[in-house]
This record gives sequence, structure tokens and C-alpha cells, in this order.
Amino acid sequence: MKKILVTSGFVLYALFSTAQNSGPEILAEKIAQRMKDTLSLTEAQKDQLYVINMQLHNEKLVARQTISNRDSLSAELQRVENKRDVLYQPILNTKFELYLQKKRNLVNNN
Repeated sequence: MKKILVTSGFVLYALFSTAQNSGPEILAEKIAQRMKDTLSLTEAQKDQLYVINMQLHNEKLVARQTISNRDSLSAELQRVENKRDVLYQPILNTKFELYLQKKRNLVNNN
């Protein structure tokens, strides 16, 4: 029993440390790949989404490094995040409405 608990603890630790250490590139790739799969996008569209996700990440990183006031930081991060749909729209073209629908479903179900 003790061995099972210790083994389970190591497995959980490995999973959490891997998730925390996955950098912004990996996250941007996962988001782009999931959107490609869900919306049946092309590889070129997926690559463009990856670039946008990295751009947004970098903008948020700069905000975190330069803004010390918590309320101001929160507002800036929200401003950056609000640009996502505007940047996605020209890439998704006719799939943009489907994207919004899936996004609303995801937000409303959580």
C-alpha cells in the first residue's frame, strides 16, 4: 500500500512539473493544433494561429514585467486577451462563427 502511494505521488509530481514547465511555445502549439483539429483548418492557418498566440503571450509577458499595480496589470492583460478574436478573424474566415460558437460553449460549460 505504501509503495502504491509513493508511486502515485511520483507520477502526480511528474505530471504537474511537466505541465508547469511546458513553455509558451508548447502551449501556443497545443492551442493551434486543437483549433486545427476542431475547426478543420489548414496547416497554414494553424501556423498563423501559433504566431498570434506567441505574439499575445509576449505582450502579456511585457505587461507582467513592466506593470506593478495589480489592477492595472489585470486591465492590461484583459486588453491583450480581447485582441485574440480580432486577430483570429481574418485567418479563420468562414470558420470564425464556428470558432465563436465553440468558444461560447466552452466558457458557458465551465
